[in-house]
Amino acid sequence: MTIRCLAFDLDGTLLNDQKEIDPRTKASIQKAMEQGMHIVIASGRDKNGTSFVYEPLRLEQGNHYLALVNGQIIYDFEKKEYDLDDVLLPEDGLKIQQVCKQFDIEGIFCCGYDFYSYISQANREKKIEREKKEGQPMDYGLKKGGPHRNFIDLPYKEIELTQDINKVIMVHTAEFFEEHLDDLKKALSDYDVLLIGPTWLEIMPKGVSKASALKKICLRGGFTMDEIMAFGDAQNDIQMIEQVGIGVAMGNAMEEVKKVSDYIADTNLNNGIGKTIDLLLAGKEMDLRNSKR
Repeated sequence: MTIRCLAFDLDGTLLNDQKEIDPRTKASIQKAMEQGMHIVIASGRDKNGTSFVYEPLRLEQGNHYLALVNGQIIYDFEKKEYDLDDVLLPEDGLKIQQVCKQFDIEGIFCCGYDFYSYISQANREKKIEREKKEGQPMDYGLKKGGPHRNFIDLPYKEIELTQDINKVIMVHTAEFFEEHLDDLKKALSDYDVLLIGPTWLEIMPKGVSKASALKKICLRGGFTMDEIMAFGDAQNDIQMIEQVGIGVAMGNAMEEVKKVSDYIADTNLNNGIGKTIDLLLAGKEMDLRNSKR
């Protein structure tokens, strides 16, 4: 089948280290759009946090989509409609707080535009010192995604959040996650636990993923999963890359992402997406589909 839709993860994939799209990559995407391809931004971010990408690409002017918060929220630009999948409930929040205490790890509970930091006083003081010495912001840049965002410190005791919890982020060192990731996944077995980067873990409701969002988008757009080419670099991209027609791992992707992909592109710093789209538009689709088979 011919590819009719391109789906892009953002951080580590479509964006370079300056959180920008390479001009050549942007030009290749626009060529694909001119040929009638649908575009999906599939990200762990929310809508405001992706506006700096979809506005320059002019996705609002066509039949394009956002798969937000790792696929939990879909936004249809043409119909201007949202579709919301399962969220974490207050009782889930309490369970995850207990795991945060057990592993002495910071948990950030993402509730719309409110981010609640659950962390011990000792670790909060360490964060303050890191901000002073290294300039690392206390909110990890989460408030930069748009106005009306709040980063709120929770008391270090059981707190039942009354808002829907979209996801929970856990932040620690790369060494900590290398040692404790399997134990964390066991303790959080009721949820999907995804390593997004060396120091960044995300907890989602079971079964909510970028792949599940793409399946819904297929119904809206009138195409199939086999007609999608998807690009990613981290664990929250694996199901998407496995289930589409052509799954592309970036050259800088985690090894487990590369293993399940059909094609490995150049890195996000070397126009990997643009080069791959150029091959697709040059009629090399079957080469991309079969490159690892």
